[in-house]
Amino acid sequence: METINDTHEEMINYANSSEFMTFELGKMKYAIELPKIREILTYPKNITILPNTTKWVKGLINLRGEVVPILDIRIKFKTGEVVYNESTAVIAVITDDKRMIGIVVDKVDDVQRIDTSTLAPVSDMGSAIPSKYLKGFVRLANNQMLVIMDIESVVSKDELKN
Repeated sequence: METINDTHEEMINYANSSEFMTFELGKMKYAIELPKIREILTYPKNITILPNTTKWVKGLINLRGEVVPILDIRIKFKTGEVVYNESTAVIAVITDDKRMIGIVVDKVDDVQRIDTSTLAPVSDMGSAIPSKYLKGFVRLANNQMLVIMDIESVVSKDELKN
């Protein structure tokens, strides 16, 4: 039988928690807030290459009538050897200014509920990705570090000019 305290405890944790999609870049685990994600795709074979763009801009795809730029953040952040195989995925995210952008990751894991009140700041030393692109990290039950990515800063219009 549940006591009032048990229920209250769950409500507090639930209020501070959000759902995140976890994925891998190199040997590290990262996460993006679930509401920002439109869908997960296998790496598309039909990407329209854009001339005179940086290496990490792979090109454009047509996703249900919408033109979506595909950005390989593994190249941008040098997270390890860039391989395109059956695990390679594209996470289609919707930005605050309603742009849809596909980011390439090594592997998509699953959805996890994370207590965001336990988020610790990331120093530049802890991740291949500079801290300005990250919101912080949490330690999972298995003691693995999960880094929360600030996807808005990664795909901002200023970043795409570089």
